Amino acid sequence: MDTLFAKVPQPVFSAGISGGVSFINPTDINDQIQFNNSAFNTAEPPIRTPGQFAVWLGFRPPNLPSVLSIRGEMLRFSRVFSYTAKVTGPSSTTTSTFSDQATSRYSLYAFSINAGAVMEKTRLKMEIGFIFALAVFDDEVSMGPYGKQEKSYNGQGNGFRIALQQIMPLSEKLGLSIDFGYRYLRLDEFRDNRGAFLKGMEANFSGVTLMMGLSYGF
Repeated sequence: MDTLFAKVPQPVFSAGISGGVSFINPTDINDQIQFNNSAFNTAEPPIRTPGQFAVWLGFRPPNLPSVLSIRGEMLRFSRVFSYTAKVTGPSSTTTSTFSDQATSRYSLYAFSINAGAVMEKTRLKMEIGFIFALAVFDDEVSMGPYGKQEKSYNGQGNGFRIALQQIMPLSEKLGLSIDFGYRYLRLDEFRDNRGAFLKGMEANFSGVTLMMGLSYGF
């Protein structure tokens, strides 16, 4: 295992995969959801606890409690706003209606380089890391027989993370990992699909994270 005691006689690598939840409040995104609810007469909930997934690779030098790791995380969520549209004639009277929907999709890809230490004679690891993140937001409005409109926005930003990880061994090399941490991350460099910079657009993904997964030492 990569977290047996404070000293190990040889360099140790470990890899893991985990899933869990983020407790966040991206204000700009939630304001847009509220606006869409008003426009389409829907009741989609705000973003508060999206699921997230992570993979990581760690390295522990011999005879030292220090740990280095690289980590990738992904958050994806969407909201769908169903509505009924009216088609009017020359005299502004309704000639037909059709049901359709507007869909907003949000994806975040965060990559971090981390350093930390294993607490002596425990399997508890603490680490802090620098985050670089990319985001892709897609809006699609379907208009029945009139086709659909699509818009895409790409953003990037930096932040940091602090986390505690507890390893509970299942076998000589395999363990159950539990992660509790905090991530500070704001993205404010957004561009549309034509490359134009979007002034004032921001996404705040800061918040507490709670995850569980598997760790493999080799």
